[in-house]
Amino acid sequence: MFYKNSRKKTINTKFSLIACLLFLLYFFSNNLIYAASITNTENDFLIPIGNILHIEAQLENVIVRSCIKDSPFALGDEILNINNSTINNYCDFSNILNALPNNTNIVEVTLKRNDHIVNIKTVKEKLEEINSTDSISGFATLTYIDPISKKFGAVAHPISLGNSRKIKIKEGYISTTSNLNIEKSYRGNVGCISAQPKDYIGKFTDNTDFGIKGDVATFDISQYEKYKIASLNEVKRGKAQITSDEGCKKFDIEILNIENQKNPKSKTFKIRIIDKELLQLTGGIVQGMSGTPIVQDDKIIGAISHAVENDPTTGYAVFIKWMVGK
Repeated sequence: MFYKNSRKKTINTKFSLIACLLFLLYFFSNNLIYAASITNTENDFLIPIGNILHIEAQLENVIVRSCIKDSPFALGDEILNINNSTINNYCDFSNILNALPNNTNIVEVTLKRNDHIVNIKTVKEKLEEINSTDSISGFATLTYIDPISKKFGAVAHPISLGNSRKIKIKEGYISTTSNLNIEKSYRGNVGCISAQPKDYIGKFTDNTDFGIKGDVATFDISQYEKYKIASLNEVKRGKAQITSDEGCKKFDIEILNIENQKNPKSKTFKIRIIDKELLQLTGGIVQGMSGTPIVQDDKIIGAISHAVENDPTTGYAVFIKWMVGK
């Protein structure tokens, strides 16, 4: 009798434990699925910005920034070493150049050109002629900020110079701007934007095929609207909008053509500026508008990446998921 009761108690205890484990498994799995679905949903949204940025960056290598006739150096060459001495920055370049005797007949220089290592022999005078730098600066547009990660994307094409298509960045910074000045575009000439740097807002090191990406440190996004990231098959020809400075105003554009890209490529959309106010202000697309976000049907679809010189009212844009890396 004692044996039978103990066996029943053992069976009941095992049943209770199994039931408890099944309940816990069900509870946690559902909560994990729910949490994952929330995360995935939130990550499907971005905040289109549209502010003009001042961009400055310290480069990994010293780079040639101007062409000189009859020079062995080309625009965009990265100078890696001189006479087997490594060049880490412009100070190294200047010191080594100044230390070379004036009667030096041959100087051996190792370059990076079009992603290939090139060794050349030259003379001190040719090295002194080149205009080189280890930093760059310019203007472009802040495309988006991720409301969860506070990551940003901007420019919509790589920062390049001559044959150095994607310049390697050691440290880069973005700032807001003030005192905006616009040189209008016209047929045969793409205008440009200039401004004064104002407040530091973030940093970056990634210089990708589809723009720069980094982290926002100080930028108030509380007044900005989130937009869902569109799929490429949701984008359609016809009317769309670009968001302006501070993201509070939109200008009309037209999507002329859509490339059905299966893999990340530039020039996903051909676009035309049709907003009369914007055309009066800029004449079309100007340098500095690269990265301007495009929205359609309450979704963010891409960003302006290129202007057409012969008709700067038209240009190209890249699909937003290529910029984000989704």
